[in-house]
Amino acid sequence: MAFILSLLVSFSALFSLVHGISITGTSYTNISNDPEGSVHLNALSFQQSPLTTFGDYQYVAYYATAPAGYGHHYVNLGRRRVTPSVSAWETFAFTDYEQKTLDEHNTISMGISGDGKIHLSFDHHDVPLNYRVSSTGVAKTLPSAWTQASFGGAVQHSLPGSTGPWTPLTYPRFERLAGGDLLMEFRIGQSGAGDSYIHRYSASSGSWTAVGKYLQGQDNNAYINGFTSEAGKLYVSWTVRETPDAATNHDFYFAVSEDDGKTWKNSGGAAVAKPITPSTSGIKVFTIPQNSEIMNQEAQCADAKGRFHALMRDKSSGTAKWYHYLRTSDGKFTKTAINVAVSTPPYLQYRGKLAAVGDTLVAIIPDAPKNVVTIWGATASGNYSDWKSLATIANMAGEPLVDEERLKDSGVLSVFVRQGGAYGERKVQVWDYMLAV
Repeated sequence: MAFILSLLVSFSALFSLVHGISITGTSYTNISNDPEGSVHLNALSFQQSPLTTFGDYQYVAYYATAPAGYGHHYVNLGRRRVTPSVSAWETFAFTDYEQKTLDEHNTISMGISGDGKIHLSFDHHDVPLNYRVSSTGVAKTLPSAWTQASFGGAVQHSLPGSTGPWTPLTYPRFERLAGGDLLMEFRIGQSGAGDSYIHRYSASSGSWTAVGKYLQGQDNNAYINGFTSEAGKLYVSWTVRETPDAATNHDFYFAVSEDDGKTWKNSGGAAVAKPITPSTSGIKVFTIPQNSEIMNQEAQCADAKGRFHALMRDKSSGTAKWYHYLRTSDGKFTKTAINVAVSTPPYLQYRGKLAAVGDTLVAIIPDAPKNVVTIWGATASGNYSDWKSLATIANMAGEPLVDEERLKDSGVLSVFVRQGGAYGERKVQVWDYMLAV
């Protein structure tokens, strides 16, 4: 059982109404000690859904140090009830697989399909697929014993029923569709020379099928900001890198699918051939040259009214700034600097996240020089330029991640973070913000 510390503080008086959104209370829990090592393995921007809610329970996936000590890690999985009340976390470790590579690419991603299966993929940087899945219904029947026994099978290196390629694989992501099926997206190939693939899990048949390659490099590769399904549409945005050097990141690209990734359109609504390449007509939306300090895999989200949002930084103005990319429901894009009271974002330092709730956009932005994570709100009625401070999380040294399902279901913003500080004291945490909108 992970060490758990919980604090509930009501502080509605400390935060004023922010154009239709306010924070009425907060709580946090310490999930585990963060592993020792020369890099961090928890709380990276390209983890998709290491924290997610299904039904009345929230689930968290993270690395913790294995008994062998430094450089040896187990995948851990936790659950807690969050509706109608919040319970303590129950956790267990998968002891049949040791993660040993000190590489920030080798994170954990999680997805839960409509049949109640929990899907995990982990420990990748240009290696064969690592995938494991629970028994059917684990997130529905909620077995009283929360143990590895619910994941009876060993780690698999392919998706049952589907066709590869499965290596060299990096950046697995899961995205739940409205009907309960699950998409898995990942890169095959290396930095500066890779392609991106989609597979679909059927909650009714219990098997995977290949949707296929949808992004193809031209001696380069796409780095996506996310993989977002909302209101029947699947959104993706990205920058392109020419070599393994991040300085060769350039431009902002966008595509949307209305059939879960089978076919794609550009921002103007014109159909494009698959796989999409950097030279596909209408795919590049904004020209940003190389050496502009673009951070790959920053953030994106979509809202129920058909608006798409992305967060990326660059120094095209001469000074590095965070930018909000907005695509309205009629396909028009704008790029606007986010003018909030945070330090100039250092190059290759921590990336942020976006979340949409109603007509409000929430930006979770690390302030790396100050070792804090800041949370801001802006509204559609204010053209998303009326940014106001909502909260600050102190002692942070990582990239925040958001439980999008819980925010959508109950209006609670759950943020997965990693503390700063010394090894043995630094915690992996979940912060919960009760929102009034």
